[in-house]
Amino acid sequence: MTKTIIPVVLCGGTGTRLWPVSREGMAKQLLPIVGEETLLQMTLRRATGEGFGPAMVIGAHAVRFTIREQVQAVAPDARIVIEPARRDTMAAVALAAAIAAADDPDAVLAVMPSDHLIREGEAFRAAIRTAAEAVAGKGIAVIGVTPTEPATGYGYIKPAVKGTAGAVKVLRFVEKPDEEKAHRLIADGCLWNAGMFCFRAGWLLDALAQVEPEAVRLVRDAVAAMKPDLGMLVPGEAFTRVKPISFDHAFMEKTDAAVVVPAAFRWSDVGDWNAVWAASDRDAADNAVRGDAIALEATGNLIHSEDRLVCALGVENLAIVETPDAILVAPRERAQEVKALVGTLKERGRPEAVEHLKNHRPWGWYQTMDLGDRFRVKRIVVKPGAKLSLQKHHHRAEHWVVVRGTAEVTIGAEKRILHENESVYIPLGEIHRLANPGRIPVEIVEVQTGSYLEEDDIERIEDEFGRT
Repeated sequence: MTKTIIPVVLCGGTGTRLWPVSREGMAKQLLPIVGEETLLQMTLRRATGEGFGPAMVIGAHAVRFTIREQVQAVAPDARIVIEPARRDTMAAVALAAAIAAADDPDAVLAVMPSDHLIREGEAFRAAIRTAAEAVAGKGIAVIGVTPTEPATGYGYIKPAVKGTAGAVKVLRFVEKPDEEKAHRLIADGCLWNAGMFCFRAGWLLDALAQVEPEAVRLVRDAVAAMKPDLGMLVPGEAFTRVKPISFDHAFMEKTDAAVVVPAAFRWSDVGDWNAVWAASDRDAADNAVRGDAIALEATGNLIHSEDRLVCALGVENLAIVETPDAILVAPRERAQEVKALVGTLKERGRPEAVEHLKNHRPWGWYQTMDLGDRFRVKRIVVKPGAKLSLQKHHHRAEHWVVVRGTAEVTIGAEKRILHENESVYIPLGEIHRLANPGRIPVEIVEVQTGSYLEEDDIERIEDEFGRT
């Protein structure tokens, strides 16, 4: 058996095909799409056990506090590394390798996306162990999944030997095909490319430097300048200058040292709403229903409700997805086209393309409930023991009403405790802070009034999350 495997979980995708639930501000891996836990948490749970060490999570800066909270809930010993800028998967893989190699060049890494669904955990771990054993000296092993259909949304791998277990040399990688070509690839023994790799850290850096020397140099510089930040690690600014390119294009399509390990587990990249339907429990009429929804004389539908009652009558094979600020209705067979729809929304300047009404913050979250001329109404939830920054506004006043829990409110030099059904007024320009000293979340309704009500009208005086 090779040495302990370090799981590396990549958590930087945007998941736009699962709009309107998944958006750039909170992508699918951080959401409970197909279960009670998020896809990130499910990934971390299965990458444990015999032969596996503490994980390393590579995540995006914009959602770093959400990543930290979710990781600490299921894998408190994991290292969280926050990219200072999105630079695609080559940079992320090289970053993980450089961090591991700084401790031990012989460390074996298993790189995996955070947004895939694999329910057969032991079969997954067995495949990773086989891959890690194959590359303990040199080379890179990729996990190949036996196709169940001629999918056009996945890349394919051609192994040197058809239908053989264990690590087999890769003859070539194939880009996403059309349906006719996908049929031929499957008949020829090709496997789906699941985007999971195993390699020895020092070997990967040396091999990658042969094709992308500048990228490896910059990543090494970034790791040398890496600093801790609120329980996370942040590489130096050299990382922002790494060329943005996928690991597949930069390295996998060029190397002759790749082997593939056929997997004995079912796999889904949960890439669109049709994939969510396929991965979900369904009723006798083949409907996958989540949330407050009723399907009557309806078959084969995916119905996802977050805020309101959704009723489907006499319809077939639709994806119906409801969120507080947007609703998607589309044939399931056209689910891949949702990404183009999001592009159209961006072109038209619609904030719903990238932003949720519910905005997550390190202290909790807030959601706009109503917005009008010179007023905004928010619901604000603060986690136990957390507090917002000490701040003031130049263009608005605020009214706070506590509807749950106990709030500690600072206004100027005065600090007071508010209980349920009590309220307070914060004048324009007054320094203030909201905190939760209790053991349950505190929830308030905030009414803002003024000439300008956007989030950039916040002057932070003091902040425990480093945002001043």
